[in-house]
Amino acid sequence: MNKQKILGIDLGTNSIGWALLEANNGKPSGITDLGSRIFTKAVEEKTPTPKNVKRRDARLARRVVQRRARRKKRMLNYLVKLGLLPQEIHSHTQPETILNSLGDPYQLRAKGLDHPLLPHEMGRVLLHLVQRRGFLSNRKTLLGDMVDDPDVQEALTELENKDGSDSERAKEETAFKRDISELHNTIQAAECRTLGEYLASLGHHDCKRNRSREEGHLRTDRQMYRDELNLIWQQQRNSNNILTNDVKEQIEQIIFYQRPLKLRSDRIGKCSLEPNNNRARTARLECQRFRYLQDINHSFVNWKILKLVPRQSLPHEVP
Repeated sequence: MNKQKILGIDLGTNSIGWALLEANNGKPSGITDLGSRIFTKAVEEKTPTPKNVKRRDARLARRVVQRRARRKKRMLNYLVKLGLLPQEIHSHTQPETILNSLGDPYQLRAKGLDHPLLPHEMGRVLLHLVQRRGFLSNRKTLLGDMVDDPDVQEALTELENKDGSDSERAKEETAFKRDISELHNTIQAAECRTLGEYLASLGHHDCKRNRSREEGHLRTDRQMYRDELNLIWQQQRNSNNILTNDVKEQIEQIIFYQRPLKLRSDRIGKCSLEPNNNRARTARLECQRFRYLQDINHSFVNWKILKLVPRQSLPHEVP
């Protein structure tokens, strides 16, 4: 008689059931032991939202703040090097005091459309533009330089009209575009040429940032800032020899550069098991097979540990 042991495992979303059977000639003949382990759900109680969403959103918010600070620091260093901002701003304990003494950035952005600005005033405008650069769709970041091509824009518009709006991301992006369109109409109704000129016309206590307010959201897109920078640059280049084409290209790189979402081949890491090969894509069947075999192996190890621990010390175990 050929006696064998058969281990059966049931993997659930928040539980693992197991049973160890005795078998004779490949047929179960008895139960050695069985049980289950119940885990805390990985989603919220009232909604199917994963519990790591809040942590992920907080991490993304920190990244946005850090990258904005790096852009501003890079722009500040570059403007000081060009002489468009005072040198003492580096050593000052409160650099915002020096920046505020140069003037209201919104009023300077409106003034720069028609009148010459002092070098430090121009630097104040450029530093202000780098802090908020408007919304840009993730779909457009994948296109890179092709996003300005009329044929590409037409195709992109057609795709956006065909896409459904059921997902949360699609709904959020649709709401952003609706608010941006309303702001465009408001700027045109106010007979303003740029976003900065419109914001300068608002009252001192009116909201001028991209945030919620009582009248609604003030949402801007990336093209608003590009158009405003071009208009100000055309007016100021005649009165400031520093503002060359090379300087403009560098400033646009600092303000508007956004890393593409598409993963490049040179950024794929090496496999920890096969160091000479790149890591496999998670969608490949081989990768998925490895993952479920790894989960089963971990479950088997946990089962061994459970057999060694007294049953009284496992309050979550259901016999």
